Amino acid sequence: MRVLHLANHCRMGHGNVHLAVDLACVQAETGDTVFYGSEGGELEPTLAASGVTHVTVVQRTRRPQQLLGSVAQLRRLIRRERIDIVHAHMMSGAVLGYLATRASRARLVTTVHNSFDSHARIMRLGDRVVAVSQAERAALLSVGFKERQLATIVNATLGGARMRMFGSKDVWSRSVPVLSTVCGLHRRKGVDTIIDAFASLAGRHPCELHIVGDGPDRQALESRAAATGFGERIVFHGSLEDPGRILRGADIFVLASHAEPMGLVNIEARQAGCAIVASDVGGIPEILDGGRAGILVPPRDTAAFAQAIERLLTDPDHLRDMKQRSQDGIERFGVDHLWQEHDRLYTGLMSEPA
Repeated sequence: MRVLHLANHCRMGHGNVHLAVDLACVQAETGDTVFYGSEGGELEPTLAASGVTHVTVVQRTRRPQQLLGSVAQLRRLIRRERIDIVHAHMMSGAVLGYLATRASRARLVTTVHNSFDSHARIMRLGDRVVAVSQAERAALLSVGFKERQLATIVNATLGGARMRMFGSKDVWSRSVPVLSTVCGLHRRKGVDTIIDAFASLAGRHPCELHIVGDGPDRQALESRAAATGFGERIVFHGSLEDPGRILRGADIFVLASHAEPMGLVNIEARQAGCAIVASDVGGIPEILDGGRAGILVPPRDTAAFAQAIERLLTDPDHLRDMKQRSQDGIERFGVDHLWQEHDRLYTGLMSEPA
């Protein structure tokens, strides 16, 4: 197969980019000819090491002339390299990919990473649309996506190129129990709920909260943490190349998202062996085996998060059990499954009449 992935960039700290890069790399490693079109980023060496060719494609611009230039560039690339599949991971790529593939034999696949975004309907331009969980599939059907157009493929990236390049086996450790979260610092991720839950129990337990990630709300969240009176025990790490180092040293991973199509970091927290407390929204229950591999809590419910966390802190047997459950059955999240599911999707699509 000859595949072109389209994303705005290839920088760390973005779940949809992490998926696109890991997928492109495993496809190249298994024999496909793979290109990755973006504005670039620090993951370019990761792509190159796996045999993926990076092509600079401007996708985020309001200048019509530049957009037309990008469409023309993609058309030439598709024709010259005999591309079979153009796979768009963001909305701008879906539009450009659609325009570039209509006059060619190439088919367009789109992956919807954030169905709650009203602009996600643009992803219907794909000949096939990938939903990252069954919950996402249902959400897409409810807003007008066609059932025959949809395929459900979980973002399974364990063992992928990104982890191999940036991951380590270092175990970061502290002398007290550690709570962690890894996410973008913006309202949808509910980090304020985690801070408030931590503050409600920090006076009774000598624990720490470590927050990995960056985003527009970081300053406000740092101020909120300082105002709790426990600010010295709430650490903001920013974006890290290897957040797994923090996860491996943490006892409890917390994700308090208000909406979450899947939550790739839940899989990484499971691999690290954390006990998990997460919002009962979107695709999270599927990733946590319906609550067996992690404790599901209503979103925005600070008291419920605090209660679940405190039980883990005070009951060693419960903590040990939830850590073990988080690791049970994670083989299904290996990157080889990601490749197999997409290969099946691409092959089926190419066998249909144009």
